[in-house]
Amino acid sequence: MTRVNLYRAICRMIFFIIMMVYSATQGLDTETETTTYPTWHWALKSATSFFRPFIFFSVICFSGSDANAQNSFSFLTLTNNARLNALGGVNASLFDKDINLHTVNPALLDSSQQGQLGINYSPYLAQSNFFALNYSPKFKKANNKCQWGISLQNLNYGTFQGTDAVGNPTAEFLANDFSLGITHARRINNISFGITARLVGSVLESYNSMAILTDWGGTFNHPEYDLNFGVVAKNIGFVIKSYGNIKHDIPFDLQIGASFKPAHMPVRFSLTAHHLYVFDIAYNDPAFNYTFDNQGNKVPEKISVADKVLRHLVVGTEILIHKNFHLLAGYNHLRHQELTVNSLGGAGGFCFGANLRIKQFGFSFSRSALTTGKGYFTFSVLWALLR
Repeated sequence: MTRVNLYRAICRMIFFIIMMVYSATQGLDTETETTTYPTWHWALKSATSFFRPFIFFSVICFSGSDANAQNSFSFLTLTNNARLNALGGVNASLFDKDINLHTVNPALLDSSQQGQLGINYSPYLAQSNFFALNYSPKFKKANNKCQWGISLQNLNYGTFQGTDAVGNPTAEFLANDFSLGITHARRINNISFGITARLVGSVLESYNSMAILTDWGGTFNHPEYDLNFGVVAKNIGFVIKSYGNIKHDIPFDLQIGASFKPAHMPVRFSLTAHHLYVFDIAYNDPAFNYTFDNQGNKVPEKISVADKVLRHLVVGTEILIHKNFHLLAGYNHLRHQELTVNSLGGAGGFCFGANLRIKQFGFSFSRSALTTGKGYFTFSVLWALLR
């Protein structure tokens, strides 16, 4: 990528952020104006104003998209905090006083998270390490309707030994992925809108790639019941620099979910559907998934419609032992089907964890099972710096 193209891409990003800030300042005085019009009218009008820069940005992003391109920046599909990992790793609707939640849906950023710092760490597979920091600043003139958040992610794959063409050792090199994002969210009564703009990069030895991405989402909080709905479109953007001349595709995802706690039951349930833009997301490798016909020939195994539907769903459960202590469990059917070894079975896709709060601190951990005997832990600390 030439310097001119890189400069143009950076200018687009700066222009988009300026538009986002401008849109954020054009708030609606709903306290006085909703007396004339219903809430949904102002929510729709606010959403139109709020997402105006996003629509402009999306036109730029999709104008050069290629459906046959290769996938890149796959680390963006990982969840960077323990609580959500314990609930299955995918969630678009869980609303709470937790700054870490806005990384999966920017509309989950709320005034109750101002001044919070989230620190997340996961000793991931093959001795790689996943770090994430999330913070929401608290301004002197606090506005409960408009919030800002900052997020930083880094997946460090460690040090590798380089070799030449015949296998002789050369210099060691590093490999890592990173993401730096800024989030803005706005609330109109029970409806919230949010958008995240991120700079994403990947470094491998002397090669590097970079992209500018956005997530945008919305939530609805029921005024009487503990019931929340959420929708989010993730990783919309374009690559500004790639490893070579190959054009890479970005792992786009469209999710919708709901979280509900029955009135007299100490349990909160979450159900999230992901990859809604395509029906068949099954990876059916004929080398492993096959049966035999009457002549003894291998025949690729067919995946039922019910199984294809279930692969889109993730179920999570929070058992509210105490208002400050929760037990967590989740199940990801897609992960279970893709990582389970047919002859051995396994607990792939099952997750569990716990969440504890002590005064201004919160502690969470999770265990996510991948395949037989394999999995990873995630640890999170929530610190309310300003109370």
